[in-house]
Amino acid sequence: MLTLGQQVVQRLQARGIQRADAEDAVATAYEKIIILLPNLSVRNFDGWFYRIALNACLDELRKHRRETLTQQLPEASTLTPQSFATLIAPLPANQQELVALKYYYGFSYEEIGALLAIKPASVKTMLARARKQLRGQWEET
Repeated sequence: MLTLGQQVVQRLQARGIQRADAEDAVATAYEKIIILLPNLSVRNFDGWFYRIALNACLDELRKHRRETLTQQLPEASTLTPQSFATLIAPLPANQQELVALKYYYGFSYEEIGALLAIKPASVKTMLARARKQLRGQWEET
């Protein structure tokens, strides 16, 4: 198991992931193994282990991007409805509504889904697309 972990760290580094992040991802994979071990039935264990570690890296990257986007937003206390509307104006109307419900009013994915009669997973996906579009426009300016 330790040898496999070292190999996965090297493979992740070859993809451009820093060593510390790769080691954290392998540690996450070890944790998943311990949790899932009683019910684990995987044919290609090496590939599965690598995929778990890679997914952990990708999750951390997404988390970092969301945090960066949140840091770019002004403090909620200084944000007026007009200034918030200006920030999200480049988005289509349906995305503006989602972003406002999530980031201005503070609704959860489940609450937004219930309000708009869509699945919470769809809310997450649509918000991710809106954040990506906003991030792209903010990086251009």
